[in-house]
Amino acid sequence: MKTARAWGIAAYLALLIERLSQAVQFRPRPALNPAQIRRYEGVRWELSLEVPYYPAQGPQGYVLIPKDGYFQQTEEVLEHL
Repeated sequence: MKTARAWGIAAYLALLIERLSQAVQFRPRPALNPAQIRRYEGVRWELSLEVPYYPAQGPQGYVLIPKDGYFQQTEEVLEHL
């Protein structure tokens, strides 16, 4: 019985240490890059079946971003950060 309790306490402490170490880790904030901002006129209101879309969280819910040349350039910029 004492062995099970000791294992339970050890597991709890290990989880607590893991959570604390994740909370203390430094996470750099991404820099605002002007290449990541698309002009409002470029937003498409119609969906096309020929273009794949990426769902993203927007201020008013989910939005679909077309995976076009602009999307690929933005991904390349973010990979180099």
